Amino acid sequence: MFTSDESIRIVRLVAQYQSITAAAERLNKVPSAISYTVRKLEESFGAKLFERRGCYIRLTEAGEYFIAHSKAILDDLQALKCNLAIVQGGIEPELTVAVNNIVPRDAIIQFLCDLEDAYPTTRVTIQQEVYNGCWDALYASKADIVVGAPHFVPKTDGITSVALGHLAWDFLVGADHPLADAPHILQSAELRKYPAVCIKDTSIDFDPMHAWLLEGQKPIFVPDFSMAVRIIARNVAIGYVPTHIRAAFGDAGLVSKSIQEQKHATRLFLAHRSDGVGKVRAWCVDYLMRPEFRAWLCGDAPQQGSAR
Repeated sequence: MFTSDESIRIVRLVAQYQSITAAAERLNKVPSAISYTVRKLEESFGAKLFERRGCYIRLTEAGEYFIAHSKAILDDLQALKCNLAIVQGGIEPELTVAVNNIVPRDAIIQFLCDLEDAYPTTRVTIQQEVYNGCWDALYASKADIVVGAPHFVPKTDGITSVALGHLAWDFLVGADHPLADAPHILQSAELRKYPAVCIKDTSIDFDPMHAWLLEGQKPIFVPDFSMAVRIIARNVAIGYVPTHIRAAFGDAGLVSKSIQEQKHATRLFLAHRSDGVGKVRAWCVDYLMRPEFRAWLCGDAPQQGSAR
């Protein structure tokens, strides 16, 4: 009997959402594929893990036991895979890097190009995360390194982290928005009347967060800040955008405003699991922690010739 770590993760996600459809949407898969995975795993173990309750499903007693013990199994499988590769030759065959969606993409592209030159045999995956999804990817062993994890380290057990710096934000409205010409500091009561553009937190195990959303305010969720800026420029919504992203769009159709509750710069971290550090991960940490590159990751434009 062999059960893949992916099958275990899928079952855990179904249990969290109590819905095969919701789990499928989260994983960008069709519900039938999720149902098949659950059924095959149940057959493999000879135990029924779920029972249906109307539109939702709930865990059986066996399912509760599975969820309680499967996280440790996933962690052990990941550690075994990593440590075997390191024992074999010290160079990890695979590396997954989770990147906060607010980190400049050009910096990550430069990092990826140089990593490919240094370790061409390592298969690298760059995955984008939003807000607490960065920490979630690390603690759930879905990433080996996380670049730009926000605010603070939730727990330090088994994690090595270093502060990169702070990333600044601009509050924007469209040039033709009713608030564009307001001469005063905008108050929460008047901001709440207009939709806020948001990007959904990718976290599963941590509480989801938003870059900016007032209580009672309508959110409009978009996939990235490129679309967010365009939505703001069309006067459909308002919101915060990283300063370096706003700079890339210039001033066309955008107006910066001061608001009552200003968003502070976001403190960013570079973090990785402390165990099983091979040559590739060590190289990545050294590379990303160079002073000029740390500044670039936090939105400061690189000086000529300092990117490499």
